[in-house]
Amino acid sequence: MDLETLIAGMEFARARVLETLGRIEGSGGDAEQVMQWRPGPGIPNITWHAMHCAATHHKYERVVLGKGSLRETALVAAYGGSDTQPNQEEPSLEQIRDSLANHFESIKAYLRGRPPNDLMLRVPGPGTERSIGEWVILLAWHEAHHQGQMHLTWNLYRQAHAPR
Repeated sequence: MDLETLIAGMEFARARVLETLGRIEGSGGDAEQVMQWRPGPGIPNITWHAMHCAATHHKYERVVLGKGSLRETALVAAYGGSDTQPNQEEPSLEQIRDSLANHFESIKAYLRGRPPNDLMLRVPGPGTERSIGEWVILLAWHEAHHQGQMHLTWNLYRQAHAPR
């Protein structure tokens, strides 16, 4: 396993997230309304899924892989855990994109700054111990999973708000 291939997987998943955000923004509707719409009580909106990806990258870089402490505790508190979201002011699409970009670039720089042998280094994380390389694979899969949730929510929104 090599780092650049693993990062390419992360970048592929991220491109799909950004594509979904772009489609929502370019749809001609109220993008902020779409981003905040929930398909049912307690079900996360698209904003939550996107910000959850940013929070997860931050948490994994700082705590799981980096053995440091969180710098953005509010981000992780609001979006780093369960699929329910506290009542709070929602970030704008620009703020979402900024958060996604900042945390994505930060974790990639962190990974690229580690020795190549570290990909096989096993570290504890939520629920289990994995190699750093396996954690990177999991991060790519995690982002793809949440992009799927964003895409489904966008499709449900369009169906629920389609002219009859």
